Amino acid sequence: MDEYQYPLFFEATDFTDREKEKVRRYFQKRRDSGGGDCGNVEKLGGSVYKICFKEKEDQERVLQRKFHTITLPSGEVRLTVSRTNSQQTSDQPSPSQSLTSTNPNIKGLEKTFRIDVFLMFFLRDNCKAYKFFEKQLSSIGCTVELNFDEEEVLVRGEVDKGPGGGFGGAAEKWEYQVDQVFVQLTETYNCFHVLEPKQMKMVLQDSAFKTDDIKVYTESGYAVVVGEVDAVKEKIAILEKSLPTKKEVPIVEKNFKLIEEDFNREMRANCPEVTIIRGSAMITLEGPDKEVQSGAAKLVELIKNVKEKSVKFPTALLTFMKTSDAIPKYQTRFQQSLRNPVFFEVGADVVLSSLSSDALNEAEAAVMRDLKVTTVQLQGAIDLNGLKEILTKAKNEANSREFRVDISYMPGARGTSTTKVRLVGYSENVAKLNEVLHDFQLNQVSTQETINLLHHDTVYCFDKILDLIGMKQTKVTLQASHFPNPCVFVSGPRCHVQEVKKALTSTLDSVVVDTLTLDGPGAQQYFQEEGKVTKELIEGSCHVIIREKQTAATPNVQRPRNTSRLSDTPRSLSYSSSMYSTVGNSAINRTNLKIKLSSLENEQADVLVVPMLNKQLTSTNIGNNLLAKAGNILKLKFDSVLASCALAPGDVQLVDAPPSLGCSKIFFIECLPWDGVRGKSVQALGSGLKKCLELCAQLNLGSVAIPIIGPGIVLQYPLREAIQVLTDIIHQFGLSASSGSLTNIHIVIKPGYPDSEACYHDVYKQLSLNMNQGGQAIFRSLTSDLDDIVMILERGVKLHVVFGDITNETTDAVVNTTDFQNFNLDGVCKDILTVAGPQVETELKAAKVDRGEIYVTQSGNFPCKAIFHVCGQRDEALIEQLVCDIIYYCEWYKYSSVAIPAICAGAGELDPAVVAGAILQGIKSSTSSMNSLTNIRLVLIKIDVFLAFKEEAMQMYSPAVINRVSFQEQQQQQQSAPSVSAYLSSLQISSTSQQSVFTFLGFSRTDIGDAMEKLKHQYQTQCSSKTFSKEELELLNRDDIMELKDLVESEGLFMQTDQSGALTVSGLKDGVTWVMQKMSQCQYMTLTREVRVREEEDVYNKVVWCILANNGNWERLPKSANHQLEKNELTEGITDAQGLIWEVDVQAMVATRPLSRQTTKLKRLENLPDFTFPLYWDPMAANETMKVVSLETSSAEYHTVKEAFKRTVPKTVMKIERLQNVHLRRAYEAQKKHISDKNAHEGGAAEKPLYHGTTQENCHSIMTTGFNRSFAGQNATAYGHGTYFAVNASYSAQPTYSKPAADGSRLMFVARVLTGVFTQGQATMKVLPLRNSQQPHNRFDSAVDKIDNPAMYIVFHDNQAYPDYLITFKGD
Repeated sequence: MDEYQYPLFFEATDFTDREKEKVRRYFQKRRDSGGGDCGNVEKLGGSVYKICFKEKEDQERVLQRKFHTITLPSGEVRLTVSRTNSQQTSDQPSPSQSLTSTNPNIKGLEKTFRIDVFLMFFLRDNCKAYKFFEKQLSSIGCTVELNFDEEEVLVRGEVDKGPGGGFGGAAEKWEYQVDQVFVQLTETYNCFHVLEPKQMKMVLQDSAFKTDDIKVYTESGYAVVVGEVDAVKEKIAILEKSLPTKKEVPIVEKNFKLIEEDFNREMRANCPEVTIIRGSAMITLEGPDKEVQSGAAKLVELIKNVKEKSVKFPTALLTFMKTSDAIPKYQTRFQQSLRNPVFFEVGADVVLSSLSSDALNEAEAAVMRDLKVTTVQLQGAIDLNGLKEILTKAKNEANSREFRVDISYMPGARGTSTTKVRLVGYSENVAKLNEVLHDFQLNQVSTQETINLLHHDTVYCFDKILDLIGMKQTKVTLQASHFPNPCVFVSGPRCHVQEVKKALTSTLDSVVVDTLTLDGPGAQQYFQEEGKVTKELIEGSCHVIIREKQTAATPNVQRPRNTSRLSDTPRSLSYSSSMYSTVGNSAINRTNLKIKLSSLENEQADVLVVPMLNKQLTSTNIGNNLLAKAGNILKLKFDSVLASCALAPGDVQLVDAPPSLGCSKIFFIECLPWDGVRGKSVQALGSGLKKCLELCAQLNLGSVAIPIIGPGIVLQYPLREAIQVLTDIIHQFGLSASSGSLTNIHIVIKPGYPDSEACYHDVYKQLSLNMNQGGQAIFRSLTSDLDDIVMILERGVKLHVVFGDITNETTDAVVNTTDFQNFNLDGVCKDILTVAGPQVETELKAAKVDRGEIYVTQSGNFPCKAIFHVCGQRDEALIEQLVCDIIYYCEWYKYSSVAIPAICAGAGELDPAVVAGAILQGIKSSTSSMNSLTNIRLVLIKIDVFLAFKEEAMQMYSPAVINRVSFQEQQQQQQSAPSVSAYLSSLQISSTSQQSVFTFLGFSRTDIGDAMEKLKHQYQTQCSSKTFSKEELELLNRDDIMELKDLVESEGLFMQTDQSGALTVSGLKDGVTWVMQKMSQCQYMTLTREVRVREEEDVYNKVVWCILANNGNWERLPKSANHQLEKNELTEGITDAQGLIWEVDVQAMVATRPLSRQTTKLKRLENLPDFTFPLYWDPMAANETMKVVSLETSSAEYHTVKEAFKRTVPKTVMKIERLQNVHLRRAYEAQKKHISDKNAHEGGAAEKPLYHGTTQENCHSIMTTGFNRSFAGQNATAYGHGTYFAVNASYSAQPTYSKPAADGSRLMFVARVLTGVFTQGQATMKVLPLRNSQQPHNRFDSAVDKIDNPAMYIVFHDNQAYPDYLITFKGD
């Protein structure tokens, strides 16, 4: 067969089939022949047979034994096997012959060795070992034969004769060499007998024992492991470890009980052959060493998990537990009913043991709940024997089945006769015995009972009721009380208390109570004074009690009767500006504007306004951010509301906000992507914003937060256009006078974007321009998160945190942050040196400055006394020390003020929060050393830096010393005064509610009725009334009404109106007379006020008095203040449009706040008959038509113009001049009115601040005669033959337009330009085209370089642009 590929051959006489099968089975048995799986015996011819083996190893083992003896039925046969089938030659010995040499000089030797038969099996089965053994013998000329039947090894060899002719020496040497081979064989290999059954099983089953180098042989009842000595030793060690071992683990019996079940379960699962023997305080484990060690470790681990808790109990309770059956009861209960068993034992304390902390707590709570000890101190004289008898009986009943409660008696404190009773046992039984004890004492000691009363009035009159019913005095005390409800406390001995309570309850239940109401509180005043005797007579005759009922609205005030109520002469003329100021009395001045630097989703407001596209919540970043914070609940609300509604662009949909947002409602505006200035997108956004504000007013919502909608990646509005739409809508809303309850509008700007600062500046500028209309405020305030923070430190030092440009500062000292190497990098250093001039820069470049040193230079052109140059080296500790040194230098030089930037927060790239902490800490630690220095200004030009300083200041300083400038001013504004009609209404309602109420108490309804009629009649005889017509009432102003209100309240009068609006005043005669006199006086005062109003109006039209507001803009003062200043009536100060009061120094033209001593400037402008001066102009002489004003660098006006210029032009501003040309401005305003009227429904005149570069040659001409389009073409006419203006200053700053002068200076105009409705410019355009062919006089107002987001405007009318400012600047 093909699978038996390894043949062996042998010679034998003819075999029968049975004998061939016997031979096959012999070669198949490895123990007998060394062979294995083999095929049938085949006869090849003659006496040669063949047998084939499946494995080569089996063939090799059979060949190791040259002769094989097989027992057949016919007798033994000895076979010699070979690899080939060649016939044996005649010189080979036959199987039955011995080897005998025919050479006389050679002698054949053989030696038999008896070795362990299993070592013989190993040599047979291990080819490698056998070949090595055979090789050793071959090296000394020997052959070997393994005789398994005799268990012998036969070695044959030959030796030559020695020199003496004998074989003796050679034979001995041969035998020695053979012996050494066998010694080495027995030392190299080991036969280990495995007798233990478990080890025998392990040897037979473990594959590690069945390798090429180790063989395992089995006999009946044991196994033998054969192999090299070291390998067998290793295996023996493994076997020895598997022998059973024993380990003892000490335990605490109670702890073992808790873990016994878990331990047994673990041992059954992981160590099944380990026997567990439980002894006293000891657990013995027997079994395989590995499992015993594992089980012992597990036992120790489980015991460590046992938790123990000692609970202290009173000794009395511990004794009760030990003497009752509580301990076994709790042991059983805690072992069975808790989630984890708990072991319970009682000693000096109660000790609880468990695997679970929760179970320990549960067991502790159960014991604390179940058992209780109560000690009661007996009060007063008690029958102790009687008490013991009652308590003993109750105790025996409780303990009838088991011991549940015990009683003991203890003497009280030394020197007293009191006794204490201690009850100990189960809580329910202790409580029952305590009740028995309590009831016993109640019948022995004083007690108190309560009688509930039906009326509060009964409490007030209780003593009179007792007199009325003739209540006799007893041992019982009666006390009426309102708390906890109308009642009477009856106190005394219990037996008497019960008796009195029963009698008094029925009497008090029969009390009848009724009330009488008379118009006006004057009735009470009358019966407390003149009519008091009459009231007492009625009480006595009718057998009732009459009581005046006091209310919160009707204070019981005793009024004097002997003083004059009104003066005989009219009061002095003293007016509040709020009486005449339209703004002061209007509802439009109640909304606050605030610019918030935040994310909309984090805002706290009643409403959030959110843009969307195609009704999709996540169509914009704002929507995505809202969803991320509010979660899926917002999506569900949004989808449910918008699923069934159709929205057009500009529509608004209201959605209720989820609780996770800081608002109650969300207004979603359906928007359109940007499609141009006059496109539908702007109209839709404007319409949506307007609807949102109107909805807030209609729904009585108090606050709304609106982001800058548009300049994102979805809607793609230009930033300025998005801001313009929002601020215009807010302005229109402010003018509409329909703000309702909307008091706060938050404009939300998200910080951290590249355009965040530009966005803030534009929003603040636009809102500042919209705060006033015609000199009157239309919003209450404008604040922002970037408002200055002012802190008053020790010694009155003011610390200002300012968002602004340090080059605008005018402090004594200015700090420059620099590395003393790079002076041309954009930042604070470059800005300061540009203003200071080249001399300071040269000195600084030559300076050698050590670490931490302050280098002081002159100020150059900078408006300060000295500049301190410092390098913070991005080191927090160094910056703090530098600030301390800066303050020290200021004190040394006697400077009172210093401006400090954020050192290293700009080019130094240090974390702004770290810089803020270092600078503020340096200031705080140096405050105590300040004497000269009173004003420290931290000037920060970046939003994130300002916010970091603001947050650090809030944390470092107490809120008591921190004020936000704008907020402080806002708090001082007066509330808008209600209208006259509103005061009348409040007066009527208030007076109507003030009535006189009398309570009557008695035991007969007839008696009470008679008393009420008599009291009412008596009051009516003392009263009169007077009716005033509606026309008379309309003459009253607010102050008149307030005085009338005081008079009505003090006299206790009643007021009532009829359908015609007439007012009837009734009450006591004297009070009505006082009101009549008051009305007469008011008529006189009305005539006086009308004269004053006409005077103020006349002055207001001729003279303009202005005040410089906090935002740097000039605001016109109200008519009253305007008149006071013009007539010098300044004794009581003036009040501005915001309601703030100021003291005035007319000579210095300065106004001062009374408390804060804040100062500001005043200005007087005298209008021409045909020209009204702009508020921001300086005064001009009567014959002066042209004036050039150089702006102060510290003014807000300078700061605003400069910031707008530098936003796109990084060049140094040398000066800014305001141009005041009356003729040009008069013509410009006339053109503005013309365009505004023409475009009334299309955006009006659309005035814009634009830029126009010029030269020294053309500058004077433009200043005096204006922009002249006849010069068009000098630079370019790409979009028409008109005058060109740029949106960004950077365009006009090009040398082509702003040509440098000889000294390098350049000029640029900031112009007011009326852009109106514009069209696309053309190079050939000389006149603007018609807007409508049917209207020949209606042309476009201006042209642009591109319709969408224009960068340039061209006008074709000279009066359509006015040169407002002239900027002189210098290039790099």
